[in-house]
Amino acid sequence: MGKRVKTGYPGVYGTPHATRKHGIKPDLYIEITYRLDGKKKWEGLGWMSQGMTPLKASKILMDLKEAHRTGHGLRTVAAHRELAKEEAEERLEAEKVAAREATTFEEFWLNVYWPLQREKSARSIATEASLWKLWIAPQLADVALMKFTPFQLEKVKQVMLKAGKSPKTIKYAFGVISQIWSLAQRDGYVFTPFPGGQVRLPQQDNKRQRFLTPQEARLLLEYLAERSPLSHDMAVVSLFSGMRFGEIASLEWQDVDFPDGRILIRDPKNSQNRYAFITGEIAAVLRRHHSGQRSGLVFVSRTGGRIDRISKAYTRVVDELFNEGVTDPRLRVCFHTLRHTYASWLVQKGVDLYSVKELMGHSDFKMTTRYSHLAPEGLRKAAKVVEGSLGDGVSPKVGVVMRGPWPT
Repeated sequence: MGKRVKTGYPGVYGTPHATRKHGIKPDLYIEITYRLDGKKKWEGLGWMSQGMTPLKASKILMDLKEAHRTGHGLRTVAAHRELAKEEAEERLEAEKVAAREATTFEEFWLNVYWPLQREKSARSIATEASLWKLWIAPQLADVALMKFTPFQLEKVKQVMLKAGKSPKTIKYAFGVISQIWSLAQRDGYVFTPFPGGQVRLPQQDNKRQRFLTPQEARLLLEYLAERSPLSHDMAVVSLFSGMRFGEIASLEWQDVDFPDGRILIRDPKNSQNRYAFITGEIAAVLRRHHSGQRSGLVFVSRTGGRIDRISKAYTRVVDELFNEGVTDPRLRVCFHTLRHTYASWLVQKGVDLYSVKELMGHSDFKMTTRYSHLAPEGLRKAAKVVEGSLGDGVSPKVGVVMRGPWPT
């Protein structure tokens, strides 16, 4: 850069670039000079090739001098720049807020929510995609998240009810919408609680009532052994431990403690780790799959990865054996029936409900009490414990000896 030169405007100078031209003349870097608090101050404004001119610089200098004279306004170019920067940042933030406030369910689903669902099982992904396409998107796709109301959620419910969808399916759809909302809250798109609590879900008793007798369980295992040995082995583990399909599919060898006879179930459905115990039946299955490895999945798919869904062979077998003509889902046999059977057998054999709760990993004792009706003899025996506490031959009216038979 060369030496500063006057521009013809008082207090405005230009420094020529050594090589760069602006038109036919050297490009000039424009500066102004003025006194601030009695001291001479220089401030650069920019190159002529970038739009700065001596005339613009002169007007800026006049504004600064007026601020100095009156005591109102910004007194330096640096202060103007800082203000402009802050205003630009505020505008940008306002634009971001406006864009977020205008974000629709569909935009959020496509750009934020859906890309994060890859870690879910293939079955869950397929179910959510179907619920979104068929029931959620038609009602909510164009609705801005910030303008979402319970009324719109009610519309989703009513459309699904009219189409004959079960309460369980409607609840699943609400669950997906709730997940979208939670993620939107996390990322600052919405700031209010999910309005689902203001919409009453249709109620239905979906608790499975069907469990297998020992004879039915033997028949099932015989068929599975012939058609799908892997399904047979996973069924045995569930039948004798109460483990869910997902827990069995995720089971790794480092969680199997052969010496102690226990299996650690990590990160189950209710998020509370628990232990299952290795019975003789389970031990036989594990031995067939164990070849000395200390890590990795116990049960693997044909490609060597995690099994992400119940085999079609299992479904075909239970349909053939137990589900023909059965329309009530609570009475149909599925893989979860094995877990239900395990709990039912425990209660029938006199195991107390607290122990059943711990073995099943129930988070709420109410889930366990559904099995209490299977132990009438156990309850009768428990009730008889207090019999005779008043002493032999003493009636409930203390001190009066009963004579003759008990009145009827």
